[in-house]
Amino acid sequence: MHRNQVETDLDSSSEEKLAYKWKALIITALGTFMGTMDASITNISFPILTRVFDIQLTTVMWVTLAYMLTSTSLMLVLGKAGDQMGRKRLYATGMLIFSLGLFLCSLSRTINQLIICRVFQAVGAAMTIACSTAIVTDAFPAEERGKGLGLLGSSVSAGFITGPILGGILLEWLHWRSIFYIRIPLGLLTFILALIFLKKDEIKVGKVKFDFWGMLTSSIGLLSIMFGVGQVNKLGLYSPIVHFLIVFGLLCLIVFVLVERNAADPVVDLSLFKSRVFSSAIWSLFLTFMAYPVFVLVMPFYLMQGIGLPPSKTGMLMAVVSMTTIVVGPISGWLSDRSQPVWISTLGAVATLIAYLLMRGFDLQTQIVGIIPVLILYGFGVSSFHAPNNSSVMGSVRNERLGTASALIATQRQVGMSLGMAVAGTVYTARKARHLTELIGKGLEAAQAARKAIPLSFHDALLVSACILSLVVLLCLATWNRNKK
Repeated sequence: MHRNQVETDLDSSSEEKLAYKWKALIITALGTFMGTMDASITNISFPILTRVFDIQLTTVMWVTLAYMLTSTSLMLVLGKAGDQMGRKRLYATGMLIFSLGLFLCSLSRTINQLIICRVFQAVGAAMTIACSTAIVTDAFPAEERGKGLGLLGSSVSAGFITGPILGGILLEWLHWRSIFYIRIPLGLLTFILALIFLKKDEIKVGKVKFDFWGMLTSSIGLLSIMFGVGQVNKLGLYSPIVHFLIVFGLLCLIVFVLVERNAADPVVDLSLFKSRVFSSAIWSLFLTFMAYPVFVLVMPFYLMQGIGLPPSKTGMLMAVVSMTTIVVGPISGWLSDRSQPVWISTLGAVATLIAYLLMRGFDLQTQIVGIIPVLILYGFGVSSFHAPNNSSVMGSVRNERLGTASALIATQRQVGMSLGMAVAGTVYTARKARHLTELIGKGLEAAQAARKAIPLSFHDALLVSACILSLVVLLCLATWNRNKK
């Protein structure tokens, strides 16, 4: 009788764990979906915002820039806060603040009010992003971690696909404010679901400590670097202001490392980097996100201004990548659970590198039928890399450091993307001017030369990104024979 009761209790416990992991995934996927959709749905409103508020693009860009600066500078601190005070509390509070931020944005009457409200909204976004990966990692057993993270990654692609489509419809039929208030119900629903279904974290009494200097130096350092990089395309790569901001930010991060080495309870436990698997995976992540913006930022110029596709077809063509990642992401995660994750992530990095090299063959005569297979390969590479790589990061840390690792992933992603956008934009702009001068010198008319310079400068930017991806491949290969620690 007693044995039957024990078996019944074990079965009940297993069923509860099985149900909980899917609840946790759905809740975090909803938050991730809203977060990634936010960027694409907001950016598509820029032309309308410039007209409504009678401002320049350089001003309206602060609607996104202020959001990115705030969220990135806070992620490391909030990841630590999740480990200390509880990820459920942090995630739920973040969703509430994010939803309230959407409401305030929809009420804004001036561009300055909108930017301030976006800063408030970004605080909530940072709270949810900082601990989403940790919540999923904790909910799924180790042998299914890759699958869980792969499914979570699919919500990122879903957000990027939905944003432009939903934003276009709302902006065409409703007011610009609708891109904010239309998402409030989903945000509040996610907040309620998090309160009800996410499990309460085990918090050790007396463990919470506040690393003030670590928080200050990391936040100021990241903020300064991000802001400096964001000004490259406006002020130029050789601007003294840009140099000062980046150097000052780097100095702050150096001080941050020195502070963390002696801190009683640091924001980032530097001992994590003693793991070769962790270090390789986290820096591979950073470099891959540095390489991605050449596609996101420059590819649309090639498609629209180069081969002359309309915006609607360009959007549909770009969506091929996101649709591929939705399908491949969970599969790559599932495969990484059944083999060494580094094998799958290496395959993804190589596939992405090959896709970039193939894109360098695109010219003004390239047909859509020749572009789609390369985009599918690119989507395959991107989605094959991230779930296994993130699984390597999260699988190499202790449970009480999952929040910190999750925040590091988010921070590397944001900073890498920002640096990559500056690099891709600078290379593309500089090389386009150079090619334009050379083509006109060869006797081509200005309009013809300008069009022909687009794929050539795109190729140059791709080459730089391909070199960055080559470093990723080398980092992945360096850990091939290492088991997860």
